[in-house]
Amino acid sequence: MPQQAAPCVALVRTAAEHRAFWTLPYQLHRATRGWVAPLRRDERRRWDPRHNPTLLTRQVWRFVAWRAGKPVGRVAAVLDPEFARRWAPETGLFGFFECPDHPETASALLQAAESTLRSEGVRRVMGPVNLSFHDEMGLLVRGFEEPPALLSPNNPPYYPLLIEGQGYRGRFDQHAYRWSPESAWNPAVERAVRLAARGGIIVRSFRPAQWEHELRTLHALYNSAFIDVWGFVPIEWEDFRLRAESFRPFYRPELVLIAELHGRPVGFVLALPDPSALLARINGRLWPLGAVYLGLRTRSLRQGRCMLLGVLPTFAARGIAVALLAELIASARRLGIGGGELSLVHEDNRAVRHLIASFGNIGTKTFRVYEKVLG
Repeated sequence: MPQQAAPCVALVRTAAEHRAFWTLPYQLHRATRGWVAPLRRDERRRWDPRHNPTLLTRQVWRFVAWRAGKPVGRVAAVLDPEFARRWAPETGLFGFFECPDHPETASALLQAAESTLRSEGVRRVMGPVNLSFHDEMGLLVRGFEEPPALLSPNNPPYYPLLIEGQGYRGRFDQHAYRWSPESAWNPAVERAVRLAARGGIIVRSFRPAQWEHELRTLHALYNSAFIDVWGFVPIEWEDFRLRAESFRPFYRPELVLIAELHGRPVGFVLALPDPSALLARINGRLWPLGAVYLGLRTRSLRQGRCMLLGVLPTFAARGIAVALLAELIASARRLGIGGGELSLVHEDNRAVRHLIASFGNIGTKTFRVYEKVLG
């Protein structure tokens, strides 16, 4: 194969460059086996603060690599002041990395992001993180044979090699687990569920008729349950609300559960039916028939993704997490959900990893967040 010259990397400034940035993955991966095109409407809106308030509290620089007048790669440099203040001073992020299997293009893109962050006083770069730790982060490094899951990183196998080739090393791993109706529970699970019930723990479903009130309950639980988790930055209400609205067309209230102790919410679990198989068939397009297709098919979804499981720290030893996960799996079975993914679980979160294993779930994927100290 002839050697390709390094591309020209330019900061996104114009409407045409903006379009090149957000549409690049559809061109780059259209022939990639297993890649699921996200909804184009959502990817376009992602860069509008009216639809994505995350942009209001972070600085973002987007870059596109060009060759012969065509976009061939992209990356974003992100400054999250609250993340840096809480967890990692003088640290910036890179995200939205997309690139062909071409080390010179990867080098040019990452150097552009690093140079911009260095000029802002950054001494360490982490990524990929797509704006915030509430969004997609990490690269898939194990489990490429597994089907993709909703809002989970889905990259070609050569991406980790490109990143590592630019001097990045693993900062931490997160894991995904596969659940199926045949998963065998550890006998200790049933005992823990009974103990939680005797202790006054009640697990109930989300109440659709009280949508905003329930969302505010989940918002408060989310910010409180994860406050001590490394990298977590509390999410503002409007940001949380808009994210929830995007799930509203296909969520099932039976898969959003809240644990209460004497009427006080103390924990929650959130799972969603996974529309990845449907999205793969419409190539990210809602028009002209994609919306109709999704609308007719969402009730037939038989795979799911458990995305969040949180308990208020002061109640962590009461078996609440076990009770929530047990009820979630029971609800999924009643709905005819044939299996799904539980993700993402930090490698250091031994308690949750042990909990998931006690339900007979098997680790299937690993995602890695990288870091590099700038010279």
